[in-house]
Amino acid sequence: MTGRGAAIGGGGGRSAILDVLEQIALRDGQVVHVESLAAREAAFRDPELPLPEALREGLLRLGVERLYTHQAQTLDAVRQGRHVVVVTGTASGKTLCYNLPVLEGVLADTGSRALYLFPTKALAHDPVKASKRPTGERP
Repeated sequence: MTGRGAAIGGGGGRSAILDVLEQIALRDGQVVHVESLAAREAAFRDPELPLPEALREGLLRLGVERLYTHQAQTLDAVRQGRHVVVVTGTASGKTLCYNLPVLEGVLADTGSRALYLFPTKALAHDPVKASKRPTGERP
């Protein structure tokens, strides 16, 4: 490749496009710190009480065989009536942290309802789609 396209792509390691974006952001003062964190092994745990069968089967259809530790801990805490705040990295499974208790409640009481409130419109659509997948419902 030649020209500008040569800066994008490349072999393993850090992406060249990430380097370019970082340089632009640092130059323009939009970013004051950049740090790469090493990957960690995933930690799994089962909730104290098993998931309802329909929910477990829905998760299996999505390829979710086990819950991450933070998902099981969140489910256990919500089941105990505790308030929960979940703060984890991107793509760590936070959506299941709040969808599992809601879906479990709806399966237990089909007349129940849940209200999702999100601070930005862009975030509001993603969890709704994700909440329908474990039950087999189309978004």
